[in-house]
Amino acid sequence: MTPPLTPVRVVREALGQQVANHLRQAIVRGQLATGQRLVETDIAESLEVSRGPVRDGFKILEVEGLIAKRGQGYVVLSLADSDIRELYSLREALESLALRLTMEQSPLPDLMPLREAIAHMRIAAETKDLQAFARADIGFHAAMCDVSGHRRVASVWRQHEPITTALIGATVLLDSDLHKTTDRHLDIVRLIEAGDIDDALAELHDHLHGSEQNMREAWSKISGDPVEAEQPS
Repeated sequence: MTPPLTPVRVVREALGQQVANHLRQAIVRGQLATGQRLVETDIAESLEVSRGPVRDGFKILEVEGLIAKRGQGYVVLSLADSDIRELYSLREALESLALRLTMEQSPLPDLMPLREAIAHMRIAAETKDLQAFARADIGFHAAMCDVSGHRRVASVWRQHEPITTALIGATVLLDSDLHKTTDRHLDIVRLIEAGDIDDALAELHDHLHGSEQNMREAWSKISGDPVEAEQPS
């Protein structure tokens, strides 16, 4: 029998996530400027919620590095080119490990979650729904970590999923050929099924590197910050 547990505020937690989502979008779209002070009461009034969910949302964004505590309140932090490079280097490390672990399994795990994500990408591409496409795109990469069977890889990946989704929706997809991007994801699945791990890793690297470059250039236009030169390997 499960022992009694301390009650949790499920509704408030959900509202806190919604507040975080709203503020995150505003930050990555440049609607909240670097250094801008976030006034708890003003945001609560604007979003028509109590101050509790706003505080919960602040804590989420603080962990993501988008805001920081200053005195009794919070301020918006700058999102630099180096942050995007770090995000993508972490993604490639996690996703490459996930892909390798997946392909080392015999037989291969069920890849239907990847194909379902691709199907959602195609639908979003047809309707030119950038936000739906961003969610499906991220859903593909999350599913790739899931099918690897490594719970902690999937867990670490999902810690950065919200900021990745917001950035992709605000930058990478603006000038992208959504159908071509969808096909590149399908190429990864086909290479996994073919069993060629080197080609699959190379395709994943090329895809992530291209996405990173597009995001850095787009973010530079939004933020006004220059794209840093890549260090030679």
